[in-house]
Formats: sequence, structure tokens, C-alpha cells
Amino acid sequence: MDAGLAGVIGATVGMLGGLGSGFVAFLGQNAQQRHQQVIDREHRLEEKRREAYLTCIETSKQVTSSWWRLANHLLSDERSPDQSRQYAQDAQNGWVTFTKTADAVSIAGPDEMAGVAQSLREAMWRMDRAGTSWYTCVSAGGHADLASCEAEFRAAEAARTEWGFVFLSTARRALMSER
Repeated sequence: MDAGLAGVIGATVGMLGGLGSGFVAFLGQNAQQRHQQVIDREHRLEEKRREAYLTCIETSKQVTSSWWRLANHLLSDERSPDQSRQYAQDAQNGWVTFTKTADAVSIAGPDEMAGVAQSLREAMWRMDRAGTSWYTCVSAGGHADLASCEAEFRAAEAARTEWGFVFLSTARRALMSER
């Protein structure tokens, strides 16, 4: 074989080796980019979930606080109809905000968290209905049902508290903060 042909064959082998090495490097880099995109997506999803869970917890506590403000006012001997009406309105306005945040949790997921958010929403709704019933009873001046209305509210609020703890526990698992 003469030196010219050997040079051409050597150059061809070198070029094919270079292309092969480049192709392997490209595949490795492409796989790394896909892996990084998956990690980034998971991080964004976790942050969205964390934000939705925290906002839902915050709004549920605000609604509960508003209802207790009204409950304490209803139990007071110095209650005024105007103040009672204002406290009742505040509690019911909080309900709208809470339902939006519970919806955000359901959307963010996962499915187990969506189910717990729905159960918390139902417990909050029962508390809202019991509080409204108690407020209506006091406003109408019906003294016979006041004790049963108060008991119904307290029972509904206790159930809401239990679902609040379930929500927190499920959120920790969903965010894998217990590992």
C-alpha cells in the first residue's frame, strides 16, 4: 500500500471516529438535558403544590378564626346586631376564598391530596352551615335552640379540626417532607 492511500484511509478512519465520538457525546448531552428538564419540572410542581397547600391551610384558619370571632360574640352578653352581622359577613366572605384555595390543591394534586382537600372542604362547609344556623337562631331571638345550635357548631368545628390535621399529614407525605 502506498503512503497516499494509507493517508486517505487513516483520515477516513479518523473522521468516522470523530463523528462517532461526537454522536455519542451528543446523545449523552441530550439525555442529560432531558433529565435536567424532568428535575426542573418536578421542582416547579413541588413549589406549586407547597404554595397551594400553605394557602389552603392559611385560608381555612382564617375562616375558622372568623367563625370563632362570631361565636365568641354570640356568647357575649354585650353583643350588638350590627357587630354580629359584620362578623357573620366576614366569616362567609372567607368561605369563598377558602373554596378557591381548596380547588387549587385539587388541581395541584396528587389524587390523595385532592381527596383530603375535598373532605376538608366538606367539613368547612358543615361548620359554615352550623355557624350560619347559630347566627340566624341568635338573630331571630330564639332562645330554645341556642344551646343545640352552639353544640352543632362546636361539633362541626371539631370535625373541621380533625380534617385539618389529616390535610397537614397528607401534605407532608405529598411533599415527601417525612423522608
